[in-house]
Amino acid sequence: MAYDVEAVRAHFPALKAAQHTSTGRAARRCPNVVADAVASALTSPVANRGSVTLAERNADEIVLAARAAMGGPAGRTPPAGSSSAAA
Repeated sequence: MAYDVEAVRAHFPALKAAQHTSTGRAARRCPNVVADAVASALTSPVANRGSVTLAERNADEIVLAARAAMGGPAGRTPPAGSSSAAA
């Protein structure tokens, strides 16, 4: 399977800079979809997972979305019952 390198690179905003370092911690790049998800989680009202308050529901949605995103590329689905607060 061939990858479109430019399409992949487009997801890493730091690589658009004219000059960037590629040693040590600076080499760690974050795709824009991950940065956007983290920023959204950090700026949303969140609490422990649950279903009573908006903050609880937000936390549950964040966890489930992260699990789905991690399983998606590998062709897996989240475990049955993972939508409960105990999952």
